[in-house]
Amino acid sequence: MMVVVAFLLIFVGVTFALYQVYSVHYTLNFDDEEERPAQVNRDMKTLVEEAGSGASGEPSPGFEAEVRRLFGQSVSARLVLTAVHTGCLEPLLRRRRRVENRDGLIIAHLPFWKTRPPARYPRGPILTCLIICSLLALFWGGMSVFTLGYPLPGAGLAWANHLGVLTALVYVSALLAWGAAKLDGYLHDIQQIGRLSRE
Repeated sequence: MMVVVAFLLIFVGVTFALYQVYSVHYTLNFDDEEERPAQVNRDMKTLVEEAGSGASGEPSPGFEAEVRRLFGQSVSARLVLTAVHTGCLEPLLRRRRRVENRDGLIIAHLPFWKTRPPARYPRGPILTCLIICSLLALFWGGMSVFTLGYPLPGAGLAWANHLGVLTALVYVSALLAWGAAKLDGYLHDIQQIGRLSRE
């Protein structure tokens, strides 16, 4: 019975790790309204509608009121209007609690750690790390099936015959893949927000 539970846990862990690759790929290539939280869709729709009512590219009073409601006093209406026109509104709304726009654009990563957003974000290393961690989870899952029928000889490889160790390795790899996916999404968002100040 414990073997069945362990294999079920391994299957869940491997699936979770591989889903991270799919999730990042989907986010990179598709703009799906249904995948967004309903509140973000409503806020985007309201801001886009109010942005269209301004004269000669200036924010309308209704638009400024919506910006105050959503962002408080920390973000200027001009920045949000630029986000509407450049297609960067979604990342700005997602990270609105971290953005300050009083003396230049600042991202508050943590209460005690604030920086300017990066000019560019090379995604290659983090995406490579994500793929490697997902493949490692798949490898450990495959190893668990292999060693059940063909245990590896030698004291140095005894750990590879232990289902508990392999299950733990699957979950460590899956959590690293999840962390890489979250970090990629965050860095991509703040890089997109950084474009706004330059535009």
